[in-house]
Formats: sequence, C-alpha cells, structure tokens
Amino acid sequence: MKNKKQPIIRLNANENSHGCSPEVQKTIKKGLINVHLYPSLPVRLEEKLAEKFNVDATDIVVGAGSVRLIDGIIQTFVEPDEEIILFERSFVAYEQLAAAHRRKYSFAKQTDFICDVENIFQLITKKTKVIFIANPNNPTGTIITHSQLEQLLKNISEKIIVVIDEAYCEYVTDKSFPDSFSLQKKYPNLIILRTFSKIYGLAGLRIGYGIMRGDMANVLKQNRIPFFFNSLSEDAALASLKDKRFISSCIKKNTKYRNILYEKLKQAGLNVISPQGNFLYVFFDSENKKEELFSKFTTNGLIVCNLKVFGQDKSLRISVGDAAAVEKICLCLE
Repeated sequence: MKNKKQPIIRLNANENSHGCSPEVQKTIKKGLINVHLYPSLPVRLEEKLAEKFNVDATDIVVGAGSVRLIDGIIQTFVEPDEEIILFERSFVAYEQLAAAHRRKYSFAKQTDFICDVENIFQLITKKTKVIFIANPNNPTGTIITHSQLEQLLKNISEKIIVVIDEAYCEYVTDKSFPDSFSLQKKYPNLIILRTFSKIYGLAGLRIGYGIMRGDMANVLKQNRIPFFFNSLSEDAALASLKDKRFISSCIKKNTKYRNILYEKLKQAGLNVISPQGNFLYVFFDSENKKEELFSKFTTNGLIVCNLKVFGQDKSLRISVGDAAAVEKICLCLE
C-alpha cells in the first residue's frame, strides 16, 4: 500500500493564508467577460485610494505590485552617478533592482534587527538620492517608530527621497508605528508604498500603489510602460477595499496566530524576533541547526523561507498561516 502524499502548506512568501475576499472572487468572475478588451488607466482605483487616505488622486501611482514602483523610482529618479541607501537584512528587491539599473548602493547596519535610522546619516553623501526603508522590515518583522522616521526626515536634505515601504502595515499592532501621511504633509520628499498582495490577498494579480507629491507621481506615470497592469486587478482591488469585514477578520486571525507561534518558538528555545508583520524571523547559532529545523518542516509538508537564498545562512522566515498550519508547526516544535 502506497503512503499518502504529504500535503504541502506554503509559508515561505508571506501570502494571506486566508485567501482573498469572497467579493473579489465574485467580481473577477463578472469581469471575465471583458478580458478581450485592453485595460484603461486605473482612474477608478486612484480616486478610491485618494478618498481612503484623504489625498489628491494626482498623488497616487498604481503599479504591477509595489516592486514595479520600486523599479520605477530607481529608474526615474536616480541618475547613473547618484546613489541609493538600503538596510542590511531587508527586502531583497531593493538591491536587485538597484543592481539591475547599475546604480550604486550601500547598506546601513541594523541595530538589534531594527532598521536604525541613526546608521543612515554616516552613509549620506552629495550623491545620495534615494533611501529605502521597509516598515515593517522584511524579513525581520521589526519596525521603526514615528519619531525615528521623523528624525530622519528632519535631518536630511529635502532633495533626498525617502521611500517608506509599508507592505505589511495593516498587520502592525505597535502604537508607535508611523503616521506616514501626517509626516508626508511636512516632508514632501517622503514616498509611501503599499500593496494589495498581503492583507488583501491579491498577490497573484500584482497590484500595488504609491502615494507621493503630485509632480513626482506625474513623472513616474509618464515613464510607465503601456498597459502596465490588467483590468481584473483593478476590479479586484476595488472590491477588496469595500470588504472591511474580511480585512478585519484577517488582522485578528494574524495577530492571534502570530502570538501563538511567537510564544511556541520561544518555548522551543529558538531565537525569534518579536514580529509586526505576518511572518516571524528565526535566527540560529549555526547553519547546521537552521538546516535541521528547515528539514524537519519540509519533511512535514511545511514550506518556510530558508533565507540562505538571500544570503542569510543562519535564518528562517516563517509566514503566519491558518489554524491548521499553526497547529502543524507547533507539533514540529515539540
């Protein structure tokens, strides 16, 4: 008799394990009848986001995921002889895209796995043009506070663009998390990036957005490729914004299961960082110990992110799953 195949649970890409809103699925089905038509510009979504955040629609830029906006920011605003500042142990796309566009970049050090803004100042030169900060940071799950972000903005040239990437902001429970919109009013060199890939569960549709000063938004829009996203993505994003009950449910479940996993990992004697996203960062004394746990997870059908692929040999990132996934992880740790 053949053994049953182990069911696979994906916990390696920080996806919303609860899926997307049922309203999104209904909307996509209705929109299938028009997929033979080219999409128009995402004016409806820009207007809805402007209403949500109390900004002008001309300040909104929609893209095929926030990664496409990161790419556009580097390509559009950083000249070949200008420089970018990133943080170590942060979202790998910043480095990859800077390298792809042959822009010089340097890494600021973290302090206790936090993107410490104090460590940025020593790297700033006359050629510094853009600073990228993921908040919460991926993969460590830590945040910088409102006062820390303001300290940075207050003490750098207004010619330097600060990009605060808030892909996981809806999951944050720490009250000191920045009110980026109030800071943007004081410091118009601040760009805020957000996405529909995480809490809204639309990762497969590739749609994100940026909020920035109108003139910067206009330049980015002028440099977009034609038909840069699809009509189903816009329909889905609009439907997901309406279903506040689904989002609230996802936030509550994530907080509950994130806390359970954090405590269980600590009880297992592992080094785990207190998280603010929908994932946990675990670091080890040796690569062998990390590989042992990674192998155990894999054997039990749990696919977590081995951060070796991003140059972090002694770390794992574990996405917060649903109740079944959390239970299975807990069993593996016993």
